This record gives sequence, structure tokens and C-alpha cells, in this order.
Amino acid sequence: MFRPLIKVLFLGRAAFEVGRERIEDALDSVTARAGEVKSKETDRVEEAKEKIKEVVGEVSQHIWQRSEVIENQMKEKIRRQVADFSLGALGDTTEINELRAEIATLRAEIAELKTTRTPV
Repeated sequence: MFRPLIKVLFLGRAAFEVGRERIEDALDSVTARAGEVKSKETDRVEEAKEKIKEVVGEVSQHIWQRSEVIENQMKEKIRRQVADFSLGALGDTTEINELRAEIATLRAEIAELKTTRTPV
């Protein structure tokens, strides 16, 4: 249930990042081409349509790739946190087992002392 929602969040974040980069690239491109003027309007329209199709294809591909990268980074972060937590819990378990062993030893010593005590 959460996986599709998380995927949508990753896609949204990736779309935002790729969109921002594309806008910056487009502004740079427009600035560079500000001096160029084309003679035929139909050629410009066809070129613009093809360019838009190309850009849309590239952007969608970048969005999916970025989404996968973000998802993998998040998975790795979660794995590391779980591993850190597991190691911490393992350390606590080891200490508890050592304390239990020490308590068992002390109980055995007390029982031995009780049995070896001579009545007065």
C-alpha cells in the first residue's frame, strides 16, 4: 500500500529536479539563440514540435531514472538504519546474557555455601 505512494513521492521529487534543470537549460539555450532568426515559419513550427517531442521523451526518461536513484538511496538509508539498530540491540542482548550468566554463577555459589555450611 505504501510502495505506490512512496513511488509517487519519488517521481514527484525527481520530476521537480529534472524540470528545474530543464528550465535552466532551456533558458540558457534561448539566451544563446536570441540573435538567430529563421526565415520560414513552417520550418520553425515543425522543428519546435520535434524538439518538444524529443525534450518530453528525455525528461520522462530522466524522471524515471532519477526516481529509481532516489528510491535506491532511500532504501539504502533505511537498510543502514535498521542495521545500526540491529547491532545496538545485539549489543544489549549480549550484555543481558552476560549478566544472566553471572547471576547463575552467583546463585550456584550461594547454593554451594548453603550446603557446605555446618550447623552450629
